[in-house]
Amino acid sequence: MRAGSRFLVLASVVLACGRPSELRIEPAAGESDGGQTIRLIGSDFLGHGPAVVYLGMRSARAVVIEDDHHISLKTPEAESFGAVDVRVDFGDGTSRTLPQAFIYRQVEGKPLRPVYFKPGAVPVPTAE
Repeated sequence: MRAGSRFLVLASVVLACGRPSELRIEPAAGESDGGQTIRLIGSDFLGHGPAVVYLGMRSARAVVIEDDHHISLKTPEAESFGAVDVRVDFGDGTSRTLPQAFIYRQVEGKPLRPVYFKPGAVPVPTAE
């Protein structure tokens, strides 16, 4: 196969598979006690089944795939102050990650609750 043909085949494969969608989060910061409504904005959210969104190790609540470009959710309590990864796992195995994309700010007078977990188990917050 000639070099020009190889480029054409590669370009066709890239176009057929699509490019990774740009993903962003709005707002990109919130308070450590959680409960804030935020949105993930990107593309190709439909057709992958239900979504579970993690901020750090904790899963978000009230996750709603609004349309092909928007997912809304309520933030969980922070496991630490500062930036955390945001990960979206879809039912079909598709996963997208935004490294260090959401920043938890400290709420005065509210300490963090530790997260305990066993290797291989799903992490859960401890009871107060």
